[in-house]
Amino acid sequence: MIAAIELGKKYAQVCVKTVNMKDAESLSTVAGTENYRILTETDLEDKVQLQEFFRKLWKLLSPYGNKDSLEYLVFCLEDNSEEMRGRLSEIVEIYNISLEKVRFMSKQECFCAYVFHQSAELLSHNALLVENCEGEKEKFILHKRARTTPMVAEVRNISEKSLESVFSDHAISSVFLVGDDFEEEWMQKNLKILRNGRRVFAGKNLYVKGAVYRGMELKEGAEEYLYLGAEKLCCHIALCSEINGKQEYIYIVEGGRNWYESNVALEVLLLDKPELEFALIPINGKEKKTTLIYLKDLPVRPKKTTRLRIELEFTSVSCAKVIIKDLGFGELFPPSDMVYEGELQWEQ
Repeated sequence: MIAAIELGKKYAQVCVKTVNMKDAESLSTVAGTENYRILTETDLEDKVQLQEFFRKLWKLLSPYGNKDSLEYLVFCLEDNSEEMRGRLSEIVEIYNISLEKVRFMSKQECFCAYVFHQSAELLSHNALLVENCEGEKEKFILHKRARTTPMVAEVRNISEKSLESVFSDHAISSVFLVGDDFEEEWMQKNLKILRNGRRVFAGKNLYVKGAVYRGMELKEGAEEYLYLGAEKLCCHIALCSEINGKQEYIYIVEGGRNWYESNVALEVLLLDKPELEFALIPINGKEKKTTLIYLKDLPVRPKKTTRLRIELEFTSVSCAKVIIKDLGFGELFPPSDMVYEGELQWEQ
């Protein structure tokens, strides 16, 4: 079972995909209807209230599976802050759901996943999303860079632009209308502009279905595209090493991951020099940047007899703290108390 919960200040939705389903299904609160929206009516900053609301949403999934059959639980969050992710992480652990099965995503990433799971013609150019929230219209454009491998996809907020300027500046092949019902006057005024040879879709469950599709991609290890959003690392992080006289890069963190899910620890053998060089390799093909961390006063030992533990702790989407510890080399060379710290920074 792959499940998704869309959590917003006003509404929540639940969607699921099991092996017996042809497609992801949004769950209605009233059988036989398309009443997908569930009024939040909860202070999402209050953990007790949020836990009770999660219990209500989780109960909707009980006919389809449980925590043991769960492969991924994807949260599509209007508030994708560190505080919200922390509260939800604590709550799912109370339900004995492994955090390894949990992912947190923005609405923009879920929009991207939804579009990539539709027919290819809808993304022959760019895709436009217009969200209506209490009369306010937010506009997002999904742009793909097909010349990279894998393909890079980005979603940008272009709400400051009028529809006329959006279509004059961008080639749009499909339009998606989501959120509250669009006012009749607005539709009459803009429908002709929206269509004009394009496919136009309207619905209320795009984000939550996109979240399930993203869970399906994670399960299958799909690499058709790489989504770059505000929370995504825009570069790969690698260790520079010399192998057979040739400089090589040992990738330790792949770009395109959420920065808050990218902490990593590994152990390496030091070749000769008391230093480690890290390479920051932009996904967009721009020039790489290197950072050298010198291991001052590290005990002198023969080549490949110093084992180091390297930890990367991400503090933001554009910064990672590096901690390096000397582990020695078994009984031959006991570990010292040397610990080194550095920082990797890049432009997002």
